[in-house]
Amino acid sequence: MSTPFYILSFDGGGFRGIFAAHILKRMEEEWQIDWQKQFGILAGASTGAILAAGLACNLTAAQLTKFYETHGRAIFTSRLRSRFDPFKLFTSRYSSRKLKELLEKELGDTLLGQVEIPLILPTVDIGNGCVHVLKSKYNNTFTRDCKVRVSDAVLASCSAPTYFDPVVIDDKYRLVDGGLWANNPSLVAAIDANYRLKIPLEDIRVLSIGTGKSKVFYPRSEDKFRDCLLRSWQGWGFVTRWKRSKFIDLILNLQSENAHNMLCLLFGESPLDSKQVLRLNFESDQPLPLDSVSKRDDWISVADHTFTHHSPKIAQFLSIKGAN
Repeated sequence: MSTPFYILSFDGGGFRGIFAAHILKRMEEEWQIDWQKQFGILAGASTGAILAAGLACNLTAAQLTKFYETHGRAIFTSRLRSRFDPFKLFTSRYSSRKLKELLEKELGDTLLGQVEIPLILPTVDIGNGCVHVLKSKYNNTFTRDCKVRVSDAVLASCSAPTYFDPVVIDDKYRLVDGGLWANNPSLVAAIDANYRLKIPLEDIRVLSIGTGKSKVFYPRSEDKFRDCLLRSWQGWGFVTRWKRSKFIDLILNLQSENAHNMLCLLFGESPLDSKQVLRLNFESDQPLPLDSVSKRDDWISVADHTFTHHSPKIAQFLSIKGAN
């Protein structure tokens, strides 16, 4: 049997990235994992880009967890403006300045070309109307992004529309959150492993970590749906008012679920019983906004429960020696 090629993939999900970070921390404490030796590709979209890039730049899982715990509230602090300020119609909810400063502090001036492990950070180029995947250097065969700073690449992947402003790279690309098309980047990473690194599909193993899935949807009945759209000022636009946060969360959930299903089918497996993909996630009966900083302790508790419940399966999946 060939040696498995492991991919570690992180979903987007705003502050809920602390769920994935804490699972990493538990894995690190339990098994002293060397992330760059254990995995052949690291991939992350949006908040997952922070985790993937952090590991690729030699940050520990403990440092990444602390990043969320310490700076989450500062990152998700609304701009100071009146409720009736007309300019808020044309600006994002949060300033990118604090997140940019923190990423530069943690990741320094490291360039994607200096990252030794394959790193995949999906974004969207809204200036050219296309997907744009920022990557580290692949055995000298992929060098387009070599001079892009890792901190800028992560900021671009984190720039969720309406939450943060777009990021301009090299004066050519105006980039926003890759979660618009690859909130779960596991499929992108697996295809890259097969196409660029020539890894046979049957040898690929993917540990895919989500950021939660809300079971709160739009009402099914017409009357309740109309009432939902018109109930508050937190809607999406003056006319439709689709409740911006709920609508964006729905899009991200659909992206993640579809990517997981397609990845399993690519491997010739059922999404409900895959041997090549281990998906760690949780469901909630409550809405899961991207800026849910007040739920920090809840996400850590859920991560603890998830790790405790799945640790034997994780150890077996990753072939960790000496794990109980």
